[in-house]
Amino acid sequence: MRNCALLILLFAAACGSDQSAHRPVEVSPAPAPTETDISDEQAPSVKEKMEEIPESTAPPVASNAAADNTASAAPLPRSANNINSTVPATDRGFTDLAKMDASIKLDIKYATADNFTKSKIYDCPRCLLRPEAAEAVIKAHKALKKNGMGLKVFDCYRPRPYQQRLWDKVPNPDYVTPPVKGSMHSRGAAVDLTIVDANGKELDMGTAYDFFGREAHTDNYNLPQKVLTNRRLLRETMAAVGFKGIRTEWWHFSYQSKVWPLSDYVWPCDN
Repeated sequence: MRNCALLILLFAAACGSDQSAHRPVEVSPAPAPTETDISDEQAPSVKEKMEEIPESTAPPVASNAAADNTASAAPLPRSANNINSTVPATDRGFTDLAKMDASIKLDIKYATADNFTKSKIYDCPRCLLRPEAAEAVIKAHKALKKNGMGLKVFDCYRPRPYQQRLWDKVPNPDYVTPPVKGSMHSRGAAVDLTIVDANGKELDMGTAYDFFGREAHTDNYNLPQKVLTNRRLLRETMAAVGFKGIRTEWWHFSYQSKVWPLSDYVWPCDN
C-alpha cells in the first residue's frame, strides 16, 4: 500500500514538471508610441489677405518689433489733408501715368463713392506709380493697342494716410491690408486694372472690380470660357512686363523687379 502511494506521488510530480516545461512565456507589452508631430489638419490655418505682398520681393515686416511698437504708439493720421501735398510727385519718386500716356483710361474708384466702402477715400483722382512700374504698365498698354485693345486703371499708388482711411472704414485684414504692414499700393508698385476694347468697353472678367468672393479668384475655373480667356490675356500681358497677380483678385498686379519703401506722400489736388 505504501509502495502504491509512493508511485502515485512520483507520477503526479512528473506530470507537474511536464506542464511547467510547456507553459507559454509571458512577454511584457511594448510601450505605446509617443506622438510628437501635429498633423496638417490639426495645425492652425492662416487666412489669405486680399492684398498679398509677393514673398520674393517683400521685405521682412513681422521681425521688426520696435517698428511695430512705434507705429502702435503713434498711429497714422486719419485725415490725409495737407500731408506733403505741396511737394511735386516727381520730387518724391513718383510719376503720373496720365501724363506719360493719356490714352490709358483712368477710373480711380477710391476717389469716388463707387467702391466697396461706398465712400470717398481719396481727395482727388490721380494715378501715380514708381517710374519703372509706370513704364511697364505703358508697355503692356501698347502691346494691347496692337490688337485694338487697351488698359483701364482703377487704382495705383495709395498713400498710407489713405490706406488708414480705408482701414478706418473696413478694419478687416481679410479685405484691407493694415496700414502698419503696408500694401504694395502704398509702395507705388501695384495697380488694379482691366482690359477695354476699341470702344472703351471693359472685357468680361466675370465679376466687377473689388468683388470679394470665389468668383473673383484666379484659380476659379468654373467660369465661362470667354471670361477665362479674358483673364488669361490680362494675366499674360502683365506678366510679360514684370507684374505678378494674386490668387484672390483678378485685377491686382504688383511689379516684381524692384522694391520701394512705403510712402505717406499725398498728391496735391490743384494740378
